[in-house]
Amino acid sequence: MNIQEAITAVMEDVRSIEKGDHNDFHNFAFRGIDRVLNRVGPALRSHGLVVTPELRSLDSRDITTSKGKREREVTVTVAYHFRGPEGDSLEPPVVVPGEASDAGDKAVAKAMSVAQRTAYIQAFNIPTGETDPDQHTITRAVDPLVKVKTEIWAQAEKRGWITDDSYQPLADDFGQWSQGRDITEADEKTLRDYLAHIRPKRTMRRGNGGQQS
Repeated sequence: MNIQEAITAVMEDVRSIEKGDHNDFHNFAFRGIDRVLNRVGPALRSHGLVVTPELRSLDSRDITTSKGKREREVTVTVAYHFRGPEGDSLEPPVVVPGEASDAGDKAVAKAMSVAQRTAYIQAFNIPTGETDPDQHTITRAVDPLVKVKTEIWAQAEKRGWITDDSYQPLADDFGQWSQGRDITEADEKTLRDYLAHIRPKRTMRRGNGGQQS
């Protein structure tokens, strides 16, 4: 079995991976790294396909949250080399980015996990097995609760509170602001008040006719 046949065999075994992990804040499902590895790993071993990573680049920087908490943010570029049972390789390798942040020492590991998940999903063209949400287009009003959550999420991303598999810094900040309440159970009014709290304050500039900046 050459490399192309081995990859095709893995694609035959792993026809889809469902979104079995859940984001409680935005109420959406996603495919985490463990779910992807649990499905792809056995197929790789079954067909003698070996995948090895090559770190092409790593950028690391310190970030500070609005609460003054220091975190490390890491961006990696990784090339994944696919070698078949006959020793031949897929050319060119699959090159993907990965980004994550962490308050401890796990930012690099998280970024590598993001890259690996992306590489497998793209290399083996793994769908979710779900119906295309755009198959039927319906015009509807924007849900105000969804809108305010989306705006909060955008502000949290700017502060480095969102990682691939966690939004705990956001939940912690909301809990401190609301005196211990759970952000996933907050109503629209509370979330709007919180959004006003974390949104950058607009200031007045002199010399522009008193317009806000």
